[in-house]
Amino acid sequence: MTKSTMLLLLVSVAVTSFALWRVHAMNTASVNHFAILQDPSISFTGGCESAVGSAEELLHRPGASARSKLTLFVLGDRATANEPRELGKYAVPTSHMVIEGLKNSERQRATLLRAISQACNSVQRTSISPIFMGVRQAIADLRADGCTKVAQCELQVNSDLEENVEAGIKSGLDRTRSKSPLPRPIENAGIDVTFCGYAATAGQIIDPTGREVRRFARRDPAREDRMQRIWRSVFTSPERVRFAPYCPKPRDPRVNIVAQVSSTPEAR
Repeated sequence: MTKSTMLLLLVSVAVTSFALWRVHAMNTASVNHFAILQDPSISFTGGCESAVGSAEELLHRPGASARSKLTLFVLGDRATANEPRELGKYAVPTSHMVIEGLKNSERQRATLLRAISQACNSVQRTSISPIFMGVRQAIADLRADGCTKVAQCELQVNSDLEENVEAGIKSGLDRTRSKSPLPRPIENAGIDVTFCGYAATAGQIIDPTGREVRRFARRDPAREDRMQRIWRSVFTSPERVRFAPYCPKPRDPRVNIVAQVSSTPEAR
């Protein structure tokens, strides 16, 4: 066997080995997935505009890949026994360096954002806010999709954080005398959790005649600090939890064109 033949054979083996390694690495590497948990309660004034803005922001995360998914959840109500509902699970459009590829990716993103807007706006308003249950199930779904402890997955919770179902959190927020214990912490290693919109809250609800039909807890800096402290404490990796007073807004407000369904909210 000549030297040139031997060299060619070695190069072929090296290229084949590298290709196989790449395929194996792609199939076994941790995939980053994303989720939005939307609060449809009447006390949260962020509306579906916040879901569209959050989705738009998550779609541009550097960790997003062709295998990534974006899931939209909405908090549950009495009809679902407080369990959250999955409104849609979407493939994340990825950008390419080719101009046509970039344009196609942007068109796919716009279509996805419109689908998220329509799904969110189809949900009726409620006064029940089982936020903790929603967060726990959304994280469980991210785990089922493949989010490992070394992943960079992300859950964005769009809510004013006024939990009124889970007794331990509710009593802590309201500082009631008969305190219930906080629930068991949620395992969020590998999953960043962002609570946005806690400042987008209603102080009261007025009916068409101008009569006040409901009043919500008054806010002050102490309550907001307590709120963030309590919510951070219900995670095993609190360093991966952050808060933003307002949620992102869509770059193009025309995406959120459907008016949210109105309804008579449930009694607490």
